[in-house]
Amino acid sequence: MYRASRGFTLVELMIALFIFALLASTITLTNIQSLRTARQLDEQLQGRWVNQNVLTEMRLAESFPRSGSTDREYEYNGQTWLVDIEVQVEDSELLGSYLRHVELSSRVLGQQQYVDTLRATLGKVISL
Repeated sequence: MYRASRGFTLVELMIALFIFALLASTITLTNIQSLRTARQLDEQLQGRWVNQNVLTEMRLAESFPRSGSTDREYEYNGQTWLVDIEVQVEDSELLGSYLRHVELSSRVLGQQQYVDTLRATLGKVISL
């Protein structure tokens, strides 16, 4: 008389565990990549806000920025940012030297890689 076997064999269990481990590791790696991307996007967004805040302060300042490069530390959201500011004078026949090309590059203090770069043009109010 033949007796029906019940349950799984050891080989079947090992294959099932291997497939489960493979799926779990794939899901874990995908989640880690998503978290890295979210952190990087958050850092880039904060860098853009820092650059825009510095540019707004430059627009509201009493003095017009001079040509050249400067570094500036900026506190934002509990972090210290380093903003590299490069200003170039734009001489024009019509307006003279009333335009400035500004490039702002920001990074978290202590890091080497910039997370955002903002380019803008500032104009000085001309009174006739």
